[in-house]
Amino acid sequence: MTDTDITSPASILLTGPTRGLGRATVDILARRRPTPSLLLAGRDPGAVGEVVAAARAAGAADASAVDVDLASLSSVRAAAASVVDQVVAGRRRPLTAVVANAGLQVTDRRHHSVDGYELTFAVNVLAQHLLLRQLLPALAPGAHVVLLGSGTHWGGRRSMGLVAPPRWEDPTDLARADLGDDADRPVAGQRAYATSKLAIVLLAHAWQRRYGDRLRVNVYDPGLMPGTGLARDLAAWRQWAWRNVLPVLRLLPGVTSPHATARHLAAFALDQTHRDLRGGYVETARVTRSSPASYDVANEDRLWDVVEKLATAPAAA
Repeated sequence: MTDTDITSPASILLTGPTRGLGRATVDILARRRPTPSLLLAGRDPGAVGEVVAAARAAGAADASAVDVDLASLSSVRAAAASVVDQVVAGRRRPLTAVVANAGLQVTDRRHHSVDGYELTFAVNVLAQHLLLRQLLPALAPGAHVVLLGSGTHWGGRRSMGLVAPPRWEDPTDLARADLGDDADRPVAGQRAYATSKLAIVLLAHAWQRRYGDRLRVNVYDPGLMPGTGLARDLAAWRQWAWRNVLPVLRLLPGVTSPHATARHLAAFALDQTHRDLRGGYVETARVTRSSPASYDVANEDRLWDVVEKLATAPAAA
């Protein structure tokens, strides 16, 4: 695989382009030839503008920014509407891929989104669903949607003990902040993150079952990437270990770096690899199965019903 292994131009929307895996993926996509059209969506206009400028300097002349705050459903709707308007007006090609890279992990379960939902669930699950639903008119037939997963959705050794295992609850409860006796403890924030990644796999399966005639929806697990910004809300000693100790472990299976993983993510998004995969799970570069809990159809359907309702509801109290 080389940086020129593309046979036709693509049009890609990528969220979270300013750091870690997102930034590394932009750097790689900007060097592809023919160069994809890039829509880079983030909540810091200055930081996103810098990435857009760097992408253009690398050869991606058709790179532009989209302002979006995934913690605000109104912001998600506005961002998607602007993209749809551009496509409908013929100012931009329909999207051939959406890479929902952005996500967060916080230190407890007391953070709220703008709309009043538990912040991790709001950003990592609800906003992803709403963004994809609102973007449907802008997607090309057969567009590839890549949702970012994580090995933490398995629990146990997959996160090397850094993240508590998931605990599935009814999605209406997952959307509630302050729930549980330990809501103010870091373990609650870790568990919310791992559970949100389980929800993402369930959501991908639900999307594929409902829209498989129009889209390919898959989950990409980038592996454990020590040194990235994901740990910025962990305790100080965990942050230090994440940045300084764990990167040494990149020679181990499942441990990688943003740039190494970004090459695989870019190829996957562009249909260079696993192009027939639908509703699947890719871990770094290989197709594998997600956790047994992620194949519960009843939970898929319940999650779908809840996020559909929350995405159209007024702001929560």
